[in-house]
Amino acid sequence: MEEHHDLSVNLHLVIEGEEEIGSGNLGSFLEQNRDALKCDVAVVSDTGMIARGVPTLSYGLRGVTALEVKVTGPKMDLHSGVFGGAVANPITALAQLLATLHDRQGRVAIAGFYDRVKPLEDWEREAWRKLPVDGDKLILEETGVPELFGEAGYNSVERIWARPTAEINGIGGGYQGQGTKTVIASHAMAKLTFRLVPEQEGDEILKLAKEHLQKHLPKGVTMEITTGHSGPWYLTDPHSALGEAAQRALRKAFNRDPALIREGGSIPIVSQFREILGVETLLMGLALPDCRAHSPNENFPLENFEGGIRLNKAILQELA
Repeated sequence: MEEHHDLSVNLHLVIEGEEEIGSGNLGSFLEQNRDALKCDVAVVSDTGMIARGVPTLSYGLRGVTALEVKVTGPKMDLHSGVFGGAVANPITALAQLLATLHDRQGRVAIAGFYDRVKPLEDWEREAWRKLPVDGDKLILEETGVPELFGEAGYNSVERIWARPTAEINGIGGGYQGQGTKTVIASHAMAKLTFRLVPEQEGDEILKLAKEHLQKHLPKGVTMEITTGHSGPWYLTDPHSALGEAAQRALRKAFNRDPALIREGGSIPIVSQFREILGVETLLMGLALPDCRAHSPNENFPLENFEGGIRLNKAILQELA
């Protein structure tokens, strides 16, 4: 506005702070303010760049759905010497149960889990192979793991961007303090999330997961399942008129051709923008692979803050 004395488009800013718990209140807000928020496109910068200085347009996101499992045996903690061998251990039972979620190659073993999965397009696999980064090397360096692991038939970025997963995010039970306390715990728990890809439905995956867990529950314990937050997958066309405008803006802001990717994370609001406001979202991210999202020392470089200023100026011009 300082440069041109006006904006080249009409602009709404929508700011909410509940994304990490599923954006539970945003949908009703959008419904109630549908007319006031009427627009042609949404622009979100909650995604990342594949490497420093490489502009990136993310045209797809995985969805997510969550549940918590509680396995209960005795009504209280028991002395493991007095009762061990006669009473099922809930922690052991939970470990056995969780081990049934995957085969040895990392493929999810829940019956029907992959039935709806949309295959990758040929152009996507080709474009991702030509990206100016070595995905395997990048992941190894950033994570510090000794080797990569995952579903056979796919490379690392394909597994992250376009394949569904079942993950154990937390597990607990029994004595957690210093030293030893010889107990059989009364109960044990685990928190699970499933990342969803195009055509998978969260409610259906939860139903299949519950059926799997019930089928494989060891004897001598009971189980309680509580469902958590959920958000659908997102996929849009990067070659549409809006997608091309986003690519021109990225090229202008960073002075090089943009990379076209999907991402493994989830942003529930973009599907709500589509369903409620009827618009697509341009995901023009600025985080770097080593930003350590959801970890200690999460970070964001000042050069990308400045790049974001250039990018926002450019996208408003290109959309106009």
